[in-house]
Amino acid sequence: MEKFSCPKCGTECHRDSVDIGVGVMHGPWGCPGCAWSESEEYDLSTGKNPVDEKGGVIDQYGGYHPPGSPSAAILKNQLL
Repeated sequence: MEKFSCPKCGTECHRDSVDIGVGVMHGPWGCPGCAWSESEEYDLSTGKNPVDEKGGVIDQYGGYHPPGSPSAAILKNQLL
């Protein structure tokens, strides 16, 4: 298992992965401590608002949680 430490806070980072049959696709590394992401688009460590104009929420792992979903409601409480 790969390990990666956050360049901002030193916390062990995680990333989503999926086996697509011909290989494994990986999402960006993301930090559960400070919400840093290796993808600038999903980096929330700088104070970027994770909620879009429709009410959906992005996370530091490259995920999108649609408006009204239970995961969006949980993330709004955690990240804001």
